Amino acid sequence: MMDVQNHDMNAAPIPAPPETPAVPGPSTASGGGVALTPVSASGKKRVKLIGVLVGVLVVLAIAGVVAITVVNTSRTPEAEVRKYLDLLAAGKASAATAMVDPGAPNDQEVFLTDDAMASASSLLVVEEVAADKNEDAETRQVSATLQVNGERFTHAFTVTKDKPTMGVLNNWTVKNSLAAQVSVDAQGYTQFTVGGVSADAPRKLVSGKPATYFFYPGVYTFTPVAPSEYVDVNTKTVAVLDGVHGGTASPADAADVSLEATYSAKLKEAALESAKEFLNSCASIPGNLNTDCPLAIQNDAVTAISVKTMPTSLEPMHVDPGVFQGPVTFEVTYSDKYSMYYMPGTHDVDSKVFVTVQFNNDGLLKLTPDGKPDFFVSAPL
Repeated sequence: MMDVQNHDMNAAPIPAPPETPAVPGPSTASGGGVALTPVSASGKKRVKLIGVLVGVLVVLAIAGVVAITVVNTSRTPEAEVRKYLDLLAAGKASAATAMVDPGAPNDQEVFLTDDAMASASSLLVVEEVAADKNEDAETRQVSATLQVNGERFTHAFTVTKDKPTMGVLNNWTVKNSLAAQVSVDAQGYTQFTVGGVSADAPRKLVSGKPATYFFYPGVYTFTPVAPSEYVDVNTKTVAVLDGVHGGTASPADAADVSLEATYSAKLKEAALESAKEFLNSCASIPGNLNTDCPLAIQNDAVTAISVKTMPTSLEPMHVDPGVFQGPVTFEVTYSDKYSMYYMPGTHDVDSKVFVTVQFNNDGLLKLTPDGKPDFFVSAPL
């Protein structure tokens, strides 16, 4: 037993197993947990740039919303109506018509022009424009308080919402125009002008109805076109609001503007010349037998006749200004033949001559081929 033990003690020692190298573990911060690897400078720069871009986009989005809100405050129903009214107040008829269609036949819109409005002595003044409270409605009512030449009136507009521009900008359309109908009747004229723009004016008694045209608010002067030098030009001034003010009176079927011709001094002079020509014809034999000459000289017992007193002027009759009249005296010699008016001998025969203006089918002064007035002349008494 002893030998064995000694043998074991003298044997070489068994080598220890080799040490396993330590593998470095993740670094830890004080207090435990996993420590982050520091971000590089380029990474920090990239993160900062992204943050700036996000901030800019947020600011732009907010600014866009604010801008749209601000812009839409000027794209309201009342703003659209005021824009339309401002055009009319400035006399911009063409732009106003392009913005709101009057819906009238083209031949009745001839006075919806800048030139016609430029001739107006007074145009529209806008006092107040207010919309109803139905802010969410697609159709809105807008009331405008206006005046022309100091005369105030109100007008209600219907405004409808349209498809928004780019889906966000509000659009509104004014549906009813402020153009007003004006009916025109003429007697002795067939045309008239307003601001250099001309149009027909048929006589109601001939055509059956007056002509109708549209005008924007304002005070306009209607100037008839004289068909000849024998007719005076009598203008008519009326105020057009949302209808006609200061036009001709009732009845209801009467024209708003009635243009009535009067005759110039030249017509009176022409009437006197025609009267003299006629009377000289009656003061001749056998011209005295003309049935339009005085009855007292329509007799074959007349042996001599002359005009003793020729009228020096003629005056229109009060009941009919188209008839001129004046006194005349004939000196007539009768033979001993029977005459129911005078005994044989020389006598004065007093009479009165009438010169009546003739008219054509259009109610215009009728002229002869040489351009002179065509009269009917008689001396029946």
